[in-house]
Amino acid sequence: MKSTAAKIAERMYELNITQADIKRATGAGKATISSWINGYTKPSSLYISKLATCLHCTTNWLLSHDDQKNNIYETTEDPSIECSSKRMTPIISWTIAANFSNNIPTIINHIVDWTPKLPHLSEQAFCLVIQGRSMSPEFKPKEIIYVEPKIALADLKDGDLVIVRYDHNTQANFKQVVIGEDKSDIYLKTINPDWPHQAMQPIADFTLIGIVDSKLVKYR
Repeated sequence: MKSTAAKIAERMYELNITQADIKRATGAGKATISSWINGYTKPSSLYISKLATCLHCTTNWLLSHDDQKNNIYETTEDPSIECSSKRMTPIISWTIAANFSNNIPTIINHIVDWTPKLPHLSEQAFCLVIQGRSMSPEFKPKEIIYVEPKIALADLKDGDLVIVRYDHNTQANFKQVVIGEDKSDIYLKTINPDWPHQAMQPIADFTLIGIVDSKLVKYR
């Protein structure tokens, strides 16, 4: 059975709605909305009607444990809501990225934040926040990178930047592709020339998660 928190997160993803959108639509505070999404509390009577309107669903569906598919969104051609319709891409953790799959429900409850979607990326694209300095100076901590999971090993080119998982590690890794004389001779390395572990590793030791498309820099 789906919880109210899971249903809110599901509708946020399907409609590309952010917490800021819900705040504008309902008047609830950031902490209150976060509590709903994390399942600590349920929306009170003060907010539930506005929240349901924002999420294109009924209050009964939101608050019940009924898993029946919500049909408000599908049957309403031009619903009047106060939420943004702008497409968004989820920002997820490096731990979730390590186990990423194209099955959206596996990440829906682990979304850290949202950022504007780039039109050329697939619906499965996601973002990560840079941690550490292994890929400095080009990539610095707190910068956001867009990752496209729809990439085949055979399509990689020398110099490509990729997200991979090493063996049974619980976190994903950020690496640069190095291709030898043979196209199948593919290695991975870090960018930072001062990084202590400079040895290249064969990509066969890793699982390819996605290719880094671009980055977003935030200053506050």
